[in-house]
Amino acid sequence: MEFDAPTFLEAPVSQDMSKPIVATSALTAGQVIFAEAATVASAGGMEPEQGFHEEDCEDEECDGCAAIDESDDALEDVLDESEHDEVSAYVVAHFSELTAACESFEALGASEVRKNLFKVFHLIEVDAKAIDSFLSLDVVADDVAATLDAATGLRDAHPSAIPTSLTTDQVAHLIGVLHKHSIPLEDIGGSGLFFFVSKLKHSCTPNASYTDAGDAIWVTAIQPIAVGEQITVDFFDTHYMCAAERKQVLTEEGHACACGVCSGTAPDLTRGFKCQVPTCPTGIVHPTNSDVFACTTCDTVWDAATVAAAVKAEDTLLTELEVDSVEQMLELVQNSPLHPFHHIFYSALAVLLEDSVAEQNMTEPQALALMTIQADALNYVVPFPHSEKVSVYDSIAQAHVEAGDIAKATEAYALAYQTCINVFGPESKTSVMFKGLVDNTPTNAAEIAAAYGFDVDDDDDE
Repeated sequence: MEFDAPTFLEAPVSQDMSKPIVATSALTAGQVIFAEAATVASAGGMEPEQGFHEEDCEDEECDGCAAIDESDDALEDVLDESEHDEVSAYVVAHFSELTAACESFEALGASEVRKNLFKVFHLIEVDAKAIDSFLSLDVVADDVAATLDAATGLRDAHPSAIPTSLTTDQVAHLIGVLHKHSIPLEDIGGSGLFFFVSKLKHSCTPNASYTDAGDAIWVTAIQPIAVGEQITVDFFDTHYMCAAERKQVLTEEGHACACGVCSGTAPDLTRGFKCQVPTCPTGIVHPTNSDVFACTTCDTVWDAATVAAAVKAEDTLLTELEVDSVEQMLELVQNSPLHPFHHIFYSALAVLLEDSVAEQNMTEPQALALMTIQADALNYVVPFPHSEKVSVYDSIAQAHVEAGDIAKATEAYALAYQTCINVFGPESKTSVMFKGLVDNTPTNAAEIAAAYGFDVDDDDDE
């Protein structure tokens, strides 16, 4: 953890794990509610440090391919020496064979899942009562067959790896628990199992957020939470997912959401269309429950033909959109019935900005213009504090520094800092860093690098 925070048992929240977790005292925005260390945590398989690798990649300059080609040994899944005390002696001695056996089952295909399973086995071997906590967690019903198949196969191939006190059904349940209740941990490149954080309810419009550091997570109120109010977080980054995609993800993950969009009572802001009423030039039309398209400004409801034409244009862009330049992007937005805040344009905008940074093929004014659209879209579609806003404000601030407008850079850093306080809490390293950027805004690229703790090598232009 980056700072001291209450444990779950010390937190001002209800303690009955059979019921939704609610606040037992009023919580303020930016208040860290509780922190939890993972019961078990493991790094995943080898991933390239630079670039993104695809199996059919033919790019001779791909960093991901280069990283993989450096050594075939790098692909081998290994158990770090520091993990030996967390698993049984049998697992240490037969880890390679266990890995080979597990990889033939989809439910144990991920490196961190099987490592965490072996660590859970060890916890149960040390304390037989530990199984009760794991059995209290639910699993995704659609995963039961696959997890039972994996548990049976693992027991057939390596019975000595499994505590004798466990039935095959219990092993299957443990695998299911790891699938549903493990949370990705960026710092270690894997995942961890959290009893209390995973008990929080998912919401696409949450009142709290969670942040990982190492093998721990802390939960922060992003807005005031009243006594008795349920604490919710977004487990699946649904903030800019359209309703159909949210439904698919939540179904696959075995979660339900009661937000207005998911329940069909609020408009899906990720699907925005331009109002076609001549006297309503800035109106935005959104669908509610997938079928009622209405303008949020003039309240006009589209007829079936208008909806069909808009959805056809949407489907065409979804499958055929390719944007290579700022000019092409702006022309598409200008001529399309889709609003600039539509999730298709937002995704294309993010890719365009990312590519421009790598290829340096965009002017500073162009980049700032697109970043401003990105920030406006994010604030409209996601009307609550979110970590993605920190990244956008940060990029805007750096662009202003590059352009020599330090006052505007400070304003953007201040927006990032305020968002940090609400999302991460005031004592997080990220919040402290942005406080420093507000108080002492960099004036050039070298100062930016120094403020972020990057090494500046004048001889390295790559």
